[in-house]
Amino acid sequence: MPNAKQWLDLTRDNGMSLGLTNTHAMIERLNLDFSNMKVIHVAGSNGKGTACSLMAASLTLSGVSNLMYTSPHVSRIEERFRVNSVPISRQLFDSILEEIHETAQGKDGLRSIVLTFFETTFLIAALCANRTNVEVMIVETGLGGRLDATRCIPADICLLTSISCEHTDILGDTLEQITAEKAAIARPNKPIVVRDMADEGFTKSVLFECKNAGDESIGEEKSPAIPYFVSIPGDKNIKDEAEILVKKLFQIMGLSVQYLEQAKDEVRWPARMQLIEKESNLFLLDAAHNPSGLLRVIPELIEKIKTLSPVVDGKQIWTLIFGTSPQKELDEMLSYVSQLCDKIQPTKIYLTKPLGGRYPGIETQLLAQYEWPIENILQFENAEKVLQSLYQNSFSSNGLIVSLGSLYLQGNFLKHLGLDSDEELSILPKQ
Repeated sequence: MPNAKQWLDLTRDNGMSLGLTNTHAMIERLNLDFSNMKVIHVAGSNGKGTACSLMAASLTLSGVSNLMYTSPHVSRIEERFRVNSVPISRQLFDSILEEIHETAQGKDGLRSIVLTFFETTFLIAALCANRTNVEVMIVETGLGGRLDATRCIPADICLLTSISCEHTDILGDTLEQITAEKAAIARPNKPIVVRDMADEGFTKSVLFECKNAGDESIGEEKSPAIPYFVSIPGDKNIKDEAEILVKKLFQIMGLSVQYLEQAKDEVRWPARMQLIEKESNLFLLDAAHNPSGLLRVIPELIEKIKTLSPVVDGKQIWTLIFGTSPQKELDEMLSYVSQLCDKIQPTKIYLTKPLGGRYPGIETQLLAQYEWPIENILQFENAEKVLQSLYQNSFSSNGLIVSLGSLYLQGNFLKHLGLDSDEELSILPKQ
């Protein structure tokens, strides 16, 4: 019989399961109660994590106790569960995991319940929120919304961030289909703040899901949700956009927005446009991992490269590191990386392989076959080997080191840069 941690690792073998049955059954077995807290449920393609972290940071600064559940983790699993902006302790994690493990095994004549890794981590978050008696729980969906495990708990308000065509093999081939799956987080008689995509099909899908809100399979009654569409000016970056959406959501909830601006200035979302100085080198890590996400951060990346990279003989010096997990949109992703390189040509490009993801990273030999804009292409099997190579060079040779392509790759770098402690992974600096 495996222990709780071994069992958690084994749940990875159960793959992905879109459906609410097992998670709902576990919530009932654990007797979880969310009536004494406010629950905010967030779905979308891009900007979910930024919005969640901004909410958590603002609530923390306001003195409102909160738990934020996001996925995946960058460096270690406790990051998925932040209480008052700090990852929970390993001791608390182990204790909660043990209870979920025992409950899933079944006893007193109850059947055992087979859980996926994601379902298990979400249940850890739900039980942790109950144990710590937080006032607000912020929940980020894993994939989609309608059949995501996070849909199993009641929510007081929902947020739908920017939508793009992603996971088309699972969520549907069109923006309308994908929107419908994500907008299905809308709860009966509850508000949902929607990032307006200014697209007729998108709006139609959102309104249909709001009109038909409620999932009877988990005990909800059918009744319309209340949509609030929010337009975002085209010149806003992801953080600006998150601030606009969160401000609207807080106002609807009656929560203070007093610390929202401070939270925006101070929030540190690991591996999202994260600047790091180490060993006389300057790193910029960003975890944009799909084409639409990368396209949105390119203007900010260009600005960072212009302002932070050294100039030698009239040329800006910067190094690109790229590695990614398998994805259907790889060609599109690489075309956007090329766009970045065309704007300001890198001095050298390191291709590497992220470790620790659900699927093995793409082999560097395959990435090297792509038509890169320069000839100086180096291949290393992992982040640690990349760092060993970079440390042999000076700052004037490496310039600004920009790492892109995978959340897991950025997690690998944070680990080997020694930046994976609780304090480093907190989304707020020590107050």
